[in-house]
Amino acid sequence: MSFNFNVKEDLIQNFSDNEKSNKLELEAILRLSSEIVFSRPMKLEVTLSTMGIMRHFLALCKRYYKIETEVASRVINRFDNRTTFTCSINNGAEEIIKDLNLFGSSSEYRKNELKEDEGICYLKGAFLARGSVNDPMAKNSHFEISTTNEAEILFLQKLLNDFDLNARISKRKNMLIVYIKAKDSIGEILYRLGASSSMSYYEDTVITKEIRATAHRAVNLDLANQDKTLKAAIEQLEIIEYLEYNYPLEKLDPKLLMVMKVRKDYKDHSLNQLLEIIHEKYDPSLTKSGLNHRFRKLKELYLELKKSKGE
Repeated sequence: MSFNFNVKEDLIQNFSDNEKSNKLELEAILRLSSEIVFSRPMKLEVTLSTMGIMRHFLALCKRYYKIETEVASRVINRFDNRTTFTCSINNGAEEIIKDLNLFGSSSEYRKNELKEDEGICYLKGAFLARGSVNDPMAKNSHFEISTTNEAEILFLQKLLNDFDLNARISKRKNMLIVYIKAKDSIGEILYRLGASSSMSYYEDTVITKEIRATAHRAVNLDLANQDKTLKAAIEQLEIIEYLEYNYPLEKLDPKLLMVMKVRKDYKDHSLNQLLEIIHEKYDPSLTKSGLNHRFRKLKELYLELKKSKGE
C-alpha cells in the first residue's frame, strides 16, 4: 500500500469523544467530498477514496444523526484503475445539512474562532476527504489538500499556517491546492493530525535519506579533491621535466630545486602531504602559501622559457 493510504489508515484509528471536534471533522469531509441532491427529502452524496475512510465517516455520522445510507463502489479507469466509494445519505441528510451549516460559507459559522485542537480536527477531515502526502522516499516531498472552493482553500491555508507551516496555494487544472513542501513541516502536520506511526516512518526515512545524501556528497567531494590533486601533480611534474631538459638547473634557487625533488619523489601526494614531508626533512618553517608560491615560480619560469623558444 502507498504511504498516503497508510497515513489515512493511521488517522482513522483515532476517535475523539468531543462532539464539536467530531462534527468539525464531519463538516470538512462533507464540504470537500459531498454534493447536496435537491430532492424531497434532500440527500447527500459523499465520495471517498477508501472503504476504511467511508466506515470512519459513517461511524461519526451515526453517533449524532439518524440516517439511512446506501454505499456503492466505482472503478475509475485510469492508469491505476482506482476504486472510489460513494455513500448516499437518504433519510437524515437535511438534519446534517442544517446542523453543519453546509449551505453557509466555509469561512463563516463556528470555524471563525477555532482553537488549535479544533482546527486540527477540521484539517483531519479535509485531509481524509481530499488530501494526499507522498512517500518520503520520493524526490520531492509534499503534503496537499485540494478543492474547487476558493474560500475553503484560503481557510485551510489559514489553519495550516496557524502552526507556522508555510502552506501555499497553487492551481492545478480546475482544482485549488494548498500544499506544504518543507520536510520538517510535513512531519509536524502528520504529528498534529495524530498519524503518529506514519510520522515516525516519515521522519526516520527523511533522516536516513539525509545521512545517505551527506555521505554521498562527502564521497563526491573527496573524489573531486583527489581529481584536483592529481591534475595539479601531473601539471607540476610536466613543468619539472621540461625544466630539467631545457634549463640549467645550477642557476635555479636551491629552494625551488628542493620543491622539484619532493614532488618527483612523491608524485601522488597532495600539497598538504608534500608540506608535511618538507617540514620533516627539509624546512619546518615553510608555509602552505610559501609552497604554492614556489610552484608558481616554477610555472612562470616554464612559461617564459617556452615563450622564448617559440613553443
